[in-house]
Amino acid sequence: MSKPFDFGRVFFPNGKNQIPENILFQPLGNHAANVRKLAWYWNPDDFVKGDREASRKRVADAAYLHDIGKPQKFGISVNIKANGKVEFSYSFRGHRFEASDPKQPWVEFLAKGHHDYSVRDICRDTYKLKTLSNDLEEDHPLKAEAEKYKQVLEGEPIAYAHELYILEMCDQIEAEIACRFFEDDEQAESRAFMDFTITQDEKQKNVFYVDPWIFGSDRQGFTLTLASWSMPFPEKLKTALEGNVGDSQSLTKQLQNAVKDWWVSQLQKLKSKIDRIVIQSLPKDELDEYDAQTIYETVGRFSANPMQEELAIKLDRKQNPNPALLLKAPTGTGKTESVLFPALANDYRLILVLPTRSLLEDQRERINDYLIRFSSLSQNKNRQISLVVDTGAQMDRWLYINGEVSKPKVRSRRHLYKGNIILTTLDKFLYRYFSFGDKQKSYIFPHRIHRENTLICFDEAHSYDEISFTNFQSLVQALYEAGRSLVLMTATMPKDLIERFDFLKDKEKDKENVIDFIEDDENREKLEKFQQQTLNRPYLNQRSFEWHNTIQCYQTTSEGQRDSTEFQNQVTKMILEQWKLRGEATRILAVVETVKDAAAIYQQLKSTLNCDTSSENRWLFLYHGRIADKLRPELYKQIKYRDEKEYPYILVTTSAIEVGCDLNAEVLISQICPPENLIQRAGRCNRRGNISDAKVILVGDRIPDFANSLDDSGWQRYEEMLQSLTDFDAQKVGSCISRSQHIDDYRVVELFSMLHDYVYSADLTCQPTHEKGLVITRSWTPSATLIYQNGEKEPSKITVPLDRLIQNEDNQYANTHVLESFYNQENSHRSERALTFGSAYLKDIIIRISPNNKGAEMFDDKNEYKYDPELGFVDLPGVFIRLKSKDFDEKLLCQHDRNDKQKVAIITYTKGLNTETVLETQENAASN
Repeated sequence: MSKPFDFGRVFFPNGKNQIPENILFQPLGNHAANVRKLAWYWNPDDFVKGDREASRKRVADAAYLHDIGKPQKFGISVNIKANGKVEFSYSFRGHRFEASDPKQPWVEFLAKGHHDYSVRDICRDTYKLKTLSNDLEEDHPLKAEAEKYKQVLEGEPIAYAHELYILEMCDQIEAEIACRFFEDDEQAESRAFMDFTITQDEKQKNVFYVDPWIFGSDRQGFTLTLASWSMPFPEKLKTALEGNVGDSQSLTKQLQNAVKDWWVSQLQKLKSKIDRIVIQSLPKDELDEYDAQTIYETVGRFSANPMQEELAIKLDRKQNPNPALLLKAPTGTGKTESVLFPALANDYRLILVLPTRSLLEDQRERINDYLIRFSSLSQNKNRQISLVVDTGAQMDRWLYINGEVSKPKVRSRRHLYKGNIILTTLDKFLYRYFSFGDKQKSYIFPHRIHRENTLICFDEAHSYDEISFTNFQSLVQALYEAGRSLVLMTATMPKDLIERFDFLKDKEKDKENVIDFIEDDENREKLEKFQQQTLNRPYLNQRSFEWHNTIQCYQTTSEGQRDSTEFQNQVTKMILEQWKLRGEATRILAVVETVKDAAAIYQQLKSTLNCDTSSENRWLFLYHGRIADKLRPELYKQIKYRDEKEYPYILVTTSAIEVGCDLNAEVLISQICPPENLIQRAGRCNRRGNISDAKVILVGDRIPDFANSLDDSGWQRYEEMLQSLTDFDAQKVGSCISRSQHIDDYRVVELFSMLHDYVYSADLTCQPTHEKGLVITRSWTPSATLIYQNGEKEPSKITVPLDRLIQNEDNQYANTHVLESFYNQENSHRSERALTFGSAYLKDIIIRISPNNKGAEMFDDKNEYKYDPELGFVDLPGVFIRLKSKDFDEKLLCQHDRNDKQKVAIITYTKGLNTETVLETQENAASN
């Protein structure tokens, strides 16, 4: 063949699973010219600051170069699937590595880097560009250009990543438009990496709308040309396919030969068909014509309260382009809406970071309803709004168009933060911040986090302690220093921890960045007056209070064991008394500190009240963190339904439900707990201020050690204050909030710093740390997945810290197997094997428990594990023996089943540091 294939793209009209009448080929030059034109039309303000014209030229030059290797790498194939259906595909595998421009290394890296967008490639290439001048002599022709590269990347470390993003967006916009125009709809399906929605006009096939509009100020748009060559589908191949004659390999060869013969025969007389395409913005009113108050009225269907009004002003992008705010507001005052509605009004991408998954599910339900209404507004006609949920257990994306909800047709779990609203947890957000996730496209997370239109809100900011607080503070400070838009929202954060965020304050305009509706008397009274009068909450903050401090939380047996049976009996008795006193038509929330106590109280209530908990109309519920992951969302939904309808219920729970969950109980019965927790729990009682006889009942003589945040003097002050109360007073309780001195674990600080330097400064000395995949989010103790395997297609499972699985006398069960999941390269799938020696951080540890008729016993003569999905994993199996260790590593021994080839395994992880150790380390460092 005298000339290589000169194709930029290939289209199969009617889809890759149908035999087309013609195969269409787009000339490579036409495709490259279109991508280059899109780069030149791209909003100039989106290029690298201080270097905009040079930045635009680099991207445009890379657009010309990026596909230059396609002719040598073209391939086309036919695949006969197992169901007999045919599938056509093509590729230019490896073409990007053919790009070369020795005179412009940055442009060459952009051309070679497109399609991958991984943290590994971007950090490597950024480092090479930043250090290029170091290896060049002064008289080298590239020396001056290399010095410019260094200057640009020192001023804007992610400049290369952003230019690569623009190149990829231009490439994908052109591709999606071409696929839609040539009716290759399957190829045209928008992917999560694509930041823009492409819509084809219903009447004019050649008109396409891009949303959001990114091509400068002229919203009337511009034109592209689409050129195409048409090859009739080979009749011989069509006959073979229709007659099911031949396999994939032979049919592919036929198609390849047919394309080759057609190309050679047409070289001298080939003429392309030219179509002109118009690209415009969506024909809608400007979104920025909205103000937040309009969103409150049309989407929320209520008027903003004073706190919400003030935050809306602060989040106006025109008046305050990069806000950094701390909001202190009571529970139940609409903090979520206070950031959500301004985000919608100002066209922010809102990342809402929450402390728990249970709270996230509650927020998803609320935001779902709001987005349905928001997408129904006339100004949003045909506009795609999306919601992303990103946790360890759930990755999903929902689309909202004209009031209808759906999921993407292609890989809905691969969201890549493509959403108007993103709900996530601190743990998962840290992973995304450091570019962990899918290896390909992994840098899209840092990129989208650091876009100008991103607003990051940390809700319930008081919920973090110890390691999680250290990470939280480091993360907020890093985002603030990068100029990101931030909101921290809290109801009960102690003053000493709030002071750790003093950098948020505008020192020239004292306290302007702190919005306080708790300690500021004028603001608080204004908010309360609004709630009482406008929202018709006549009994706002009215709750009687009593403390039964003679009831012991536990008793110590003669064997030295703690027994809480009597405590369980007393709490059950109180619940029954309130239930009967109110005519069995009330809403009772009972919160205790342990799963074992909650389950026991629930079982007593179920037996005494003869309650059918399998009924759709059930009114007795148990909710805690060890209920199976698959059951918790639906369970919470049932509770919420009864609460919203003001139907009676009794909910027995743990602290799993106290933060942010929107319940309106009439009676709260709570085990004694720290003041910040008590305020949160009381916030679920008479939340709407419409209950005349709401009651808070506190039970217990002491706060359990594992839950206590008070020192001795703090407890004494708290105890005296509680004894003086006859009505619950959140301000007085809040005055007792005091945590032990927070000391940062220097190892957590160092790990955060190293990961940050790698991802955001391309420091390759920190790359090995990143490649270990280790982010310590809340504890140095890693977790395992506990699964009850009883034959169900989706078995019950939860995540448990390893130190909760230590053996004792009564927690060893039959049919318990300790495994690790690993990638099996032989079959290219994940497999399981008995746990092996090594670091627990590098393992995906799984504990599978089966009933007696499943598998072999791991421990001889041990009882069967009794699992009831209604109660959850109340007891945890003991599968590890803690070995003595004097160094910084915790060592756990696992003894496998005697029939297993792997007899024992020892795994290690880093010990947490107690306060004394941290202080001693810091003192030693200071003295050295």
